[in-house]
This record gives sequence, C-alpha cells and structure tokens, in this order.
Amino acid sequence: MVNAHDISANPVFGAAVAPRRPRVTAYLSTDLAAADRNWAQLEQNPDVSFHQSRAWVGAWAGGTGMPVSVITLDQDGQTLAVLPLEIRKTGGLRIARFAGTAFSNANTGLVADVSLSENAIAPFDLKEALARAGLNADIVLFDKMPPKAATRAPFAQLPRVLHQNPSFQLPLFENFQDVLAQINGKRRRKKFRLSERRLEAIGGYRHITGDDDEQSMRLLETFLKQKPTRLAAQGLPNVFADPGVRSFLARLAMTRNASGEAALELHGIELAGGEHEGTIIAVAGLTRKQGHVTCQFGSIDETIAADASAGELLFYRMIERAAKAGGKVFDFGVGDQLYKRSWCPVRTDLVDCYLPLTLKGRVAAPMIAAAISAKRVIKSSPALKKSAAFLRSLTVRESAGSSPHSD
Repeated sequence: MVNAHDISANPVFGAAVAPRRPRVTAYLSTDLAAADRNWAQLEQNPDVSFHQSRAWVGAWAGGTGMPVSVITLDQDGQTLAVLPLEIRKTGGLRIARFAGTAFSNANTGLVADVSLSENAIAPFDLKEALARAGLNADIVLFDKMPPKAATRAPFAQLPRVLHQNPSFQLPLFENFQDVLAQINGKRRRKKFRLSERRLEAIGGYRHITGDDDEQSMRLLETFLKQKPTRLAAQGLPNVFADPGVRSFLARLAMTRNASGEAALELHGIELAGGEHEGTIIAVAGLTRKQGHVTCQFGSIDETIAADASAGELLFYRMIERAAKAGGKVFDFGVGDQLYKRSWCPVRTDLVDCYLPLTLKGRVAAPMIAAAISAKRVIKSSPALKKSAAFLRSLTVRESAGSSPHSD
C-alpha cells in the first residue's frame, strides 16, 4: 500500500516541483565545552574569524563573566555552524550578538566550508529553529561581517545594512620590499630610518614581544596605563577601564598553544639606554589566524621622544616580522583613521545582518538598521564627524566630572 508521503515524493510527470527546503535544527548550550568537538573542527576553516575562536570566546566568558549561549545549527542532520552569542538588554530590548563583539574586528561565525547553494536557509526557518532552541532574545544582530562571510548560510538570506565603520588591510608578501611597494615604500623607509635615528640619539631601542606570561603582562599593563590618556585627549571614554575587560585581555594574553604562542601576541618598543632605559613607549596587541594577522589595539607614550613616532616604528617592525613569517594579510581592524589609510591599500566595507525573533524585535529592527546607517553617514562626512566628536567629548567630560573618583 502506498502512503501519502510516497505519493508526494513521486510527483506526476510534468507537474511543478517546489525546491525542498532544508531542515534546520538549532541546539543551545551555555557550556562552551559541550560544543568543543564541532568548534575545533569548524575553527580550522581558514575563513573563520579569530574572534569566534575557542580562545577568544573562552577568555571573554571567563574574564567578563558574561553568559554565552552556544548555538549549534544542523542542516539535514549535518553540522552547519556554531554561533557563540551573548545577550544584552538595551532599552528593554534583548539583543543577541557574537560574544565579545564590542572588541572584535570581524565576525564570521563558525561555518562549515560548504557552498551557498547547498545551504540556503530562509530567515523564517532560522528564526523558528532559534526559538525552539530557547534563545531568549528579541533580535539577533550579526555585526561586523566581511562580505564573503555574509553570503554564506545561515546569513545569506538575512536582511542587512552596511556597518558604520569599514576595516583596512595590508596584503603581505615574503619579500618585505614588495609589501612596502604598495604604500610608497621609499617614503615609508625614510620615515622608519628617521624614527630609528631619533631613538638612537637617546640611547636606542628594542622591539620586544611577550614571549612568556611575565613579559606579556608587563606589556599589557603598560598599554592599559597608556591608552586612557590617548582616549581622553580624543574625547573618548576608556573602554578598557572595566575590570572584566582587563581580565579578558589578560586571559587571552596568557592562553598559549602547544608551541607556546599566545592567543594575544603583545609587542612593544622599549628604550635601550639613556635616562629612560627600560621604558616602553609603544605597545600593540596582535592575533593570528592562518596567515591573517590582526592588530587588536595599540598605544603610545607621547611624553618621551614624541617626535620619534614610536607607534609607526612599531607597526613597521611588526609588519616586517609578520611578512617574513609567512603572513598573508596584516589587518588594521575596524575604524577609519588616517594612519590606517596610510598603511593599507585595501578597504573592506563590513555588513551587519539581523534577524528579529519576537514582535518587539520586528518593531525595533528598522530602527536599529536606520541608526547604523545614520552612524555611517556621520562617519563618512568630515563636518558631521567633527561635530559628533565634539558632542561626545562634552558627554565624556560631564561623566568624568560627576564621577566620585574624578579629581
């Protein structure tokens, strides 16, 4: 006897056949270790960002104490993606985003290396799967996604808007002179030699790295002392003041692989002689993912040898080292700044994909997208950007003035 399923599976010749929608299932766990097997496998995909690595997410959860909801997506019984998400409440709206995205430079999720045609997922099916899994959010915002990542399932069919900030990259080659040739190598080498001469005049310098935990923490603590001064001068709040953020960075710096390489690689310019011998005047933190080197942060001490451009000197040394080590890209990360433009011939416009899960999320989605677009317009206009920076500086000063710890 033929049942109804058998009849629908064998349509009459010539009848229109609707394409089969893939079956999507989501599983939620708040235990990072529960997804370790899939995580480790998917993390090997060269297109997966370091910011969704087990090291990054583990350090973020452990340092900040922020709960992480690990979503595992299966399609037709095969693992498609792992999405480590955090949920924050803003104005009564529960927004799920990639864990630690406030400090990330590019997000991809952990997605299997398969073609889009095999894995097209309708937003409704993804929404239903996440709801059944118990994700307690009104909307999911997958922000700062490179264009290629946003064309893959499960993100390909989601509504989207351009992120307010682009990111900047410098392609690397084994021959460092080929790297410099992309960005006016003659001028760059001249500037490098001038920086070295000015530091030699006060005793010379060393390019140091966090080869052990003690040195890593010394460099990180120097950064955390230097950075607030620079941020205050720009009228910006100190986003590194939170103890949880500091703990996150420390954990990342002391997470090492079997070869002893730190997940967060600290570099610095240390004065080698003179009255300031041993003083670190520039610091930067790098992460690496299969040839993709990303600068996560940097700081300088402008009270000593300000004319030596220690920050530029440090970038020169780090990029030279990354190229010789076989790196493919040196990524300066998110944010349009003059020094990034001077180093980078490549600009990437990032994408924010979003998926409302509740009625409240559907109402808020257009407003969130409009706010992101408005920020992009402001940041693209020098006049508007200057006005916004002035207003922001007033807010920061007012906040500092009302602080019980302010001088």
